[in-house]
Amino acid sequence: MISSSSLAFVSSSSSSSSSSRRNNDNNKTRLSHLRALDLRKRKTVVNAENNNENDVTSPFTIGRGSSNSSNSMKSTSSIENMGKRGQIATGQPFLDHMIDQLTTHAQLGVSVQVEKERVGEMVKCEPDTAKYASDEDAEATFKACGEAVGKALKDMLCSEGRIGFAANARTNGTRFAAPLDEAYASCLIEQFDSEKDGELKLFSLAPYGPRNRTHIGVYPTVYTETFFREVAKHSGLTIRLEKHRGDNAHHIVEATFKSFARCLRKFMDEVEGSDVESSSSGSNNSTSRAASRARSTKETSIDVALDLDMKDEANSSLEISTGIETLDALFDALAETAEFGTLKCVASGDTWIDDHHTTEDVAITIGQCLNEALGNKAGCNRMGSGSARVNGSEVEVIMDLSNRPYLGYDLDFAGDSIGDLSCEMVEHLFMSITFNGQMTVHLVTKEKGSTDKDLAEAAMRAFGTCLKQCKSIDPRRAGAVASSKG
Repeated sequence: MISSSSLAFVSSSSSSSSSSRRNNDNNKTRLSHLRALDLRKRKTVVNAENNNENDVTSPFTIGRGSSNSSNSMKSTSSIENMGKRGQIATGQPFLDHMIDQLTTHAQLGVSVQVEKERVGEMVKCEPDTAKYASDEDAEATFKACGEAVGKALKDMLCSEGRIGFAANARTNGTRFAAPLDEAYASCLIEQFDSEKDGELKLFSLAPYGPRNRTHIGVYPTVYTETFFREVAKHSGLTIRLEKHRGDNAHHIVEATFKSFARCLRKFMDEVEGSDVESSSSGSNNSTSRAASRARSTKETSIDVALDLDMKDEANSSLEISTGIETLDALFDALAETAEFGTLKCVASGDTWIDDHHTTEDVAITIGQCLNEALGNKAGCNRMGSGSARVNGSEVEVIMDLSNRPYLGYDLDFAGDSIGDLSCEMVEHLFMSITFNGQMTVHLVTKEKGSTDKDLAEAAMRAFGTCLKQCKSIDPRRAGAVASSKG
């Protein structure tokens, strides 16, 4: 579980010899002469005078880098914080698409240009074509691109004159897990040091699907590691990348690039002192993200209303009565952790038969209301990962408001029921919310405690915690949907 401790900045001041001695003692592995940083300048600033929440300043500006490992292959890159999408032309179309994830998910304007030697002259690759791709020079291409992107990242992270800047991530690292359908991967950034090479400490993606796919189009999957190893080395970032689930090579690689991009933005936000994950408010005060539905069949009668945003905790509204006490408790946990302003869920069903129809129909209706209230997801964080512990049970949820319904589920209950709710209906509950909410969701058991009740509650609390992150508005997105599809 990620520690909530604050960032630790490693620095020394030339104006204080005692401070220098303390830093040298405590940070023997660090290079000397790391200058002190003014935390106040790294705070995200909103222009209060104009009341424009999209007018945000940042200490990170623009960085540039170029490769120098080969005379016959050259890559140049520029990366601008909060910049517009640039041209990416590596000669490997799928690599272009993957690097573009940094624009969509790290909110960085990235440009990459590869030049190759052809018949004695250097030729610039063009985007949207595979005519420059070749297995013979693929490794050199991935290496040159990784080097250029890594150098540009370091230059960007050290912009505004921050020479000798170093930052440790949180105690257990800055982590982000990103899903894509059946696959999900995680990135952990341990630290950044502008005066040292970074390191790819872990890279675990293979096999690329059950047949260990060797190519995605003309993209050789084996050189994914080459790219990230060069990015880590030349950026000064210490990184771990790991696949946790996945059967489709395209999904595995793309989930990895998404997790790296999101983790990088999260790391930068921590350095800046910016928090866009915990806000529960809508895009502005006049926008209501709410929905309600009523449905009646021979089996159930259901009335659901929800408001995604808690404007005032004192005025929040919770009314849950489904006729199934365990289900009521789980929805109560969802409303609490997701920080809904309103959740009304009143139902009556044929519980004299069993709990199936009521559980299913209520979950379907809540999922539909979530989908309606979220609308086109404009400005939302969209992706998130969160954990919850209840006594001895801990569950992590990875979520994407993707409009691509998928549920990955590994909860394993010991008994047949939890109070008046069948254990088999817990999976059906999550599936009905996920599919009708148009979400990609992975539930992952991190630790299984002694009771089924604790495991189910931990799962719902993790789901709510993650949903809170995903539904929160990032004002820097200026109402745009976080998607590389355009």
